[in-house]
Amino acid sequence: MSNVKRRSLIVLCGVALLMMSSVYFSILAQAPAAPAAAGAPATTEAPLKVESTVTLWSLIKSGGWAMFPLGTCSIAVVWLTVLNFMRVNKKKLLPMELIGQIKAAAAQRDLPQMLSLAQSSDSLFTKALAAGLVQIQPDNPEGSRHKVEQVIGEVAGREESRYGFYVNFLSLLTSMSPMWGLIGTVSGMIGAFSKIGAGGMGKPEMLAKNIGEALVCTATGLIIAITAMLFYFVFRNILNTVMKESEGQFTEILDNLIGGPVTQPVTQYVAEAATEGEPVATQQ
Repeated sequence: MSNVKRRSLIVLCGVALLMMSSVYFSILAQAPAAPAAAGAPATTEAPLKVESTVTLWSLIKSGGWAMFPLGTCSIAVVWLTVLNFMRVNKKKLLPMELIGQIKAAAAQRDLPQMLSLAQSSDSLFTKALAAGLVQIQPDNPEGSRHKVEQVIGEVAGREESRYGFYVNFLSLLTSMSPMWGLIGTVSGMIGAFSKIGAGGMGKPEMLAKNIGEALVCTATGLIIAITAMLFYFVFRNILNTVMKESEGQFTEILDNLIGGPVTQPVTQYVAEAATEGEPVATQQ
């Protein structure tokens, strides 16, 4: 992916997240409190200080201590989204222009040229193909096809796991954010009921802070979780699409280069590698 397209994706991602944040804080913004009705009985208590406007910082403060872990989760979602936009994209994982050159070399049965082309790119497809090509036995290419397909499947599985490493953290944040929001909600409700027990039932203004804390934490946790879930499925769908299309490309290349029957789909080798405890990478 070109630098211009990569920057465009990053900008679009940031704009989308900023728009969601703006909608969130617009929903939470409340109108100033109405003035006291005429003829209301005077009170000797000092009037409560009411903010005429609601700012971003005041909303964050109203959420209480739970906004600190929720803020960390929101920053993590933005960082992971931008990072995955740079790492997980179809053009980078499945370079069709390079694959066309490899197919042309396969049609001519030019194994050194194919290997050189595959090793020239750092993508999921080319890494798996290069690992399989070195397993071809020149004296018995058809007999070595089973080993080639097995190696390609195992390496493709490891590469998919490597690219999906940071994608899975979005799934983790999808579960964590509502839990932090729920903890903040419970904390706010505990404070509200404590004031009710202390005799504040007849003074709703004393409960407003704790109830506001509960609602702000709930809304924040849900919005962070929804955003993380959306981008998780976007990136996971890209990886699944790449793996499915790669299987057909691998088969076509091996048919042109080696020939012989397909022993087993490449994706089946990926599943077997995970089942049998193969060293599927979870690291960079």
